[in-house]
Amino acid sequence: MQLSRRIPERYVNQRNFTLAVGGIIMAVIVGFFAYEFKFLRAPSLEIMAPTRDIIADSDTFDVRGRTNDLDADLTLNGRPLYSGETGEFTERIYLVVGVNRLDLEAKNRYGKTTTITRYIVLR
Repeated sequence: MQLSRRIPERYVNQRNFTLAVGGIIMAVIVGFFAYEFKFLRAPSLEIMAPTRDIIADSDTFDVRGRTNDLDADLTLNGRPLYSGETGEFTERIYLVVGVNRLDLEAKNRYGKTTTITRYIVLR
């Protein structure tokens, strides 16, 4: 006794095959554009030091951070920063007595920006 399970012919026909291939092609196209439309998002920017507003005793401070958007232009108070191949950056700043404002900005080539502001008070 041989059991043969066959798919009914009403499911496997030219029309259903064309619809399946068309659906796969559409999914690939939509996935491609969803990946390529990075310009809809602002670049990510993470500041590791200082993690919040702080009071400092030394007149020098190392600002450290990271961005995942490697082609973003980074600035600290309007001065350009260099981020390495991993997207991490470090910049030594010299503080003045009183309140020091740090404006870090990441701007991608599409004009989207992410800005983080920190304050460091030097005694």
